[in-house]
Amino acid sequence: MAGRSEPGFYDDTAAISFDFHHSMLDDRERTEMFLKAVLATVRPGDIVVDIGCGTGVLSLFAALAGASAVYAVEREPIIHVAKSIAGVNGLTDRVTFIEGSSTDVELPVRADVLISETIGNMAFDEGILAWVGDAWDRLLVPDARLVPRRLATIAALVHAPRTYAEIDRWRRPLLTMDFAPLWEIAVNNMHWVELNVVALMTEPSPIFSVDLGPEPPLELSSHDQLIATRDGTVHGIGAWFEAELADGITLDNAPPKVGSWQQGFLPLARPIEVRAGEAIEIDVVVSGGGSDWRWRVGSQAEYQSNAAGRLRR
Repeated sequence: MAGRSEPGFYDDTAAISFDFHHSMLDDRERTEMFLKAVLATVRPGDIVVDIGCGTGVLSLFAALAGASAVYAVEREPIIHVAKSIAGVNGLTDRVTFIEGSSTDVELPVRADVLISETIGNMAFDEGILAWVGDAWDRLLVPDARLVPRRLATIAALVHAPRTYAEIDRWRRPLLTMDFAPLWEIAVNNMHWVELNVVALMTEPSPIFSVDLGPEPPLELSSHDQLIATRDGTVHGIGAWFEAELADGITLDNAPPKVGSWQQGFLPLARPIEVRAGEAIEIDVVVSGGGSDWRWRVGSQAEYQSNAAGRLRR
């Protein structure tokens, strides 16, 4: 029929987004630790900026803690829902929502406190280093306070045969055809998994620890030696975060925790066999403010890289 629009696919963006945000709000440890940290950090009369505010819950916490003005920055459509949430809670007089990336927005006055719950599964993989560095340059007073104020990435070599099988299946022919290019993408990507402590082949070790004060590094590089605690097959590097939110208030997603965060898995191109007591060297490099990860383990000559695992338009 003339003028009738073509049929399309059901858009499940809202449903996916709401499930994602509900999982964060429903993560009691996450929410309670951030609430405690905001109450411990924000002082009456403070100006606060919340980068990546999502539903605005941390902005509302800051307002309840006594902030005179809170600037809640979010680039995703959830910001329109956040405005409504602030409205029904009677806090629109102190919380101003700004749509866009924090690196593109301007504030009428510099903030005393920065809150940013852009902590990735492996600490830095959601770009927090870039947001914080830009905020120090343009949005914060020189002695600003941060939540979180320090982040670390903890790593261990892991035995993860089921996860690795999902990656390695692309190495085998399917329907008589070679799908090796899909294997190259999968094996060069970061994967989000739920690790159990029995998967750990070495004692966990911090490979990065960053103070989020002025001029945080945009590139991280680590060379570590991990000692195998038992014989077995290593399929990759498992990684998670530790966050110091405020004095005496910490948060992590160490295995076997399963909340709104998972753990990260950096697969090996070829699994390796290790013996208890054996020292295995690992190298991990993070650049691009957290978007680019490279890794190698043991005798690997070349780094693997999530950049090599990206789909190109």
